[in-house]
Amino acid sequence: MTNSFPRAEGISYFVCATQRSGSTLLCELLKGTEVAGVPDEFFEGLRATGHPRQPREYFELPEYADIAERLAPTEVGQPERPGDFEGWFPYVLQRGTGVNGVFGAKMMWNYFDDFRARILELPGLEGKTFNAALDEVFPKLKLIFVRRRDKVSQAVSLWKAIQTQQWRGAQESTLDERDVNYDFRALSFLVDELHRWDAHWEDWFHATGREPIRVIYEDFAQSRAATIGRVLDDLGIDPPEPEHEKGRMTRQADGVSEDWVQRFREEAAARPLAR
Repeated sequence: MTNSFPRAEGISYFVCATQRSGSTLLCELLKGTEVAGVPDEFFEGLRATGHPRQPREYFELPEYADIAERLAPTEVGQPERPGDFEGWFPYVLQRGTGVNGVFGAKMMWNYFDDFRARILELPGLEGKTFNAALDEVFPKLKLIFVRRRDKVSQAVSLWKAIQTQQWRGAQESTLDERDVNYDFRALSFLVDELHRWDAHWEDWFHATGREPIRVIYEDFAQSRAATIGRVLDDLGIDPPEPEHEKGRMTRQADGVSEDWVQRFREEAAARPLAR
């Protein structure tokens, strides 16, 4: 059979991450260089609904049903049909590729399984392993792994975003603090989930022999320009002219976040003594 799937011709990369790890900031700064493609979150729509993961879908386990019930109802979407991804994928490659031929995309662990299934359904890739299929579609693929050390702060940011459905810095300035509520159980669950998702990424890197370019959010936030320069160098992309510095974003943490982080740490430390 003749391979009929579209493929990335130049350098390509995935920013592998978990929610609220600093991946959006990294992607916006890479995009702003104008030499690193357009690393947007093209694959976030779930196959079952066509929507990105919705608030209640973060708390699907029965023991967290009471938390899910307090969140926005899940919208019923149209399931993805056979052939939908095949028809849409060429647009993704075009949209994510810059003028120099570099393709970028952002990828979260909690929809990576859907991405794997989609790639394996492309015509000409039948019977291949995902790793082999990935090399066929993205022959010059590199990975960037963004990780945040402070999982409590990351979970607080995620819990606020889940409640408000506001995910970017520009939206955070409109946040009404009355719309968000502290919840130790929700935060504890999200801390564990974030650790699990990071571990799943590491397992996949190890299993496939794909060592990523590593970015630690806490270091990156203190040295943005140096981090972007290092990432471009590791990707094998010539740096832009010095005046290019687009894609700035505002800091998303606020007083509420800092209070919740402190409250969670104190409550977590006290709980073992209370048992």
